[in-house]
Amino acid sequence: MTMTSHVRFTIVNIGTLSMNKFWGETERIRPTSATCTLLEAGDFRLLVDPSPAPELLEPMLFANAGLHPEDVDAVFLTHWHGDHHFGLSLFEDKAWFMSTEGLVEWQEQRPADRERFERFNPAEDHLPKGITLFPSPGHTLAHCSLLVDTQWGPLIVSGDATMTPDFFDAEEGYHNSIDFGLAAETIRHIKATARLVIPGHGNLILNL
Repeated sequence: MTMTSHVRFTIVNIGTLSMNKFWGETERIRPTSATCTLLEAGDFRLLVDPSPAPELLEPMLFANAGLHPEDVDAVFLTHWHGDHHFGLSLFEDKAWFMSTEGLVEWQEQRPADRERFERFNPAEDHLPKGITLFPSPGHTLAHCSLLVDTQWGPLIVSGDATMTPDFFDAEEGYHNSIDFGLAAETIRHIKATARLVIPGHGNLILNL
């Protein structure tokens, strides 16, 4: 019998929202942090959305995965928003990836970030077996999640395509989404595809 290898995942940081409408909040009352996920495909370790600042992310990585920054092989960003890459400086000597469309969008939207986005490479053809790009427009037009083959079924590391379990259930984009119709359509696509979802600013969702 042939054994199937699957990708392992570890949530390194559970993200937070500065303001959550589903909790009755109408103004920013806490710091924003994005969910950061480690994907391990064989010997390849990919860190998705390294949001926490370096002095926070380094001990989180060790506490939750037993790893140090030098043990990570590459970083992937779902989109260019700053709260998803505060911790990038921990991985200066690693490969940095985004989707090609995501990089183009970043250049168009924030040309002042040139020094940073030019450090990235297109993720196409560079992701390990079991991890594929999953375009997920709405929050930004070029937003791109990852579809991951796990032992429990398909997982989507969604970034801000799904903000939290509440936004996932309601099929709503966050207040700063570029296109709310596309955001809702993307969430429905994710629901139809994945058994597990890691949202951009919350804990694991079981899509049963």
